[in-house]
Amino acid sequence: MTSPQHSEERECDDDSLFGGSTTSDMAFDPPSTPIALRQIPGDHSIPGLHFNPDVRLPETMALTLLRNIKEFNYFRGGQVNQLMLFERGRTAALQSSRGAVPPINAQEAPPAMASSRPGVGHGPHSTTSSNSLPAFLIDLISCLPELLHDYIPSSTHELLFPPPDSVNKPARQAILNLYRPGEGITAHVDLLKRFGDGIIIVSLGSGTVMELAPVSSSEVIAEPSYDALQPPQPEISGWLPLWLEPRSVLVLEGEARYKWTHGIPARDGDWVQDDGGTNGAQWIPRDVRVSITLRWLLPGAEVVGGALGEEEAV
Repeated sequence: MTSPQHSEERECDDDSLFGGSTTSDMAFDPPSTPIALRQIPGDHSIPGLHFNPDVRLPETMALTLLRNIKEFNYFRGGQVNQLMLFERGRTAALQSSRGAVPPINAQEAPPAMASSRPGVGHGPHSTTSSNSLPAFLIDLISCLPELLHDYIPSSTHELLFPPPDSVNKPARQAILNLYRPGEGITAHVDLLKRFGDGIIIVSLGSGTVMELAPVSSSEVIAEPSYDALQPPQPEISGWLPLWLEPRSVLVLEGEARYKWTHGIPARDGDWVQDDGGTNGAQWIPRDVRVSITLRWLLPGAEVVGGALGEEEAV
């Protein structure tokens, strides 16, 4: 099931982790669609899209993340495919009225709430937990500033990683998504009324292809009630299929966050540019993938299950 190129994480992404996989045995014809690129081409840069295939989580951390997700049984043996967790924000008003914000007990969380992840080929099935982030996610967030320091602009780094004692630090959401082979997610722009600028996407387990395309109208920015479930049709002329390596980290901010859709096509594998940047391609079957997406919540968006629409993250 796992391609030889990515066997390093098989220990934690096999069938026993999140339920049975559905990889099919099939003959692979030469690619009939554009080949996914391993890195952003110089003539196709997208302002605010930051991705370097050589920047990857340490293997030990990736395995630890997957083991913790398994031990917490977040996906209920594969019966759910999405989990939302939240970290409390900090404001000047909160500090002045209550003193220092107390630490959050990662074991204390309210009951889960079921919903569905659109466009993935199965459901219903996600759960929501508020006001806490488990220790393994805090460790991930603590690792990222140094990992990304030399690969993103300083302004982006400050946006993603404000000082711990920052007076006005927004609440952070961590959303975990489970993908089996053949599953994907509809192209979308993350909800504008719920999430702020600066999104981090971490890929664990299997690699996959993310497709990015410019939205057809700038009205996406102007219309705060934009529904991510029904995004504008992308302009195919700007389409960018990007291969996300296991343990890779992708950042969306500014134009890439607001003016480009991103999604994952539902299929059992991907045609990917050969290593070394040649014109050849290789078929890489998909295995079980888990993504961790980190986003800032806008003021008032901490209320889960309101009229803001369904969650989307890749």
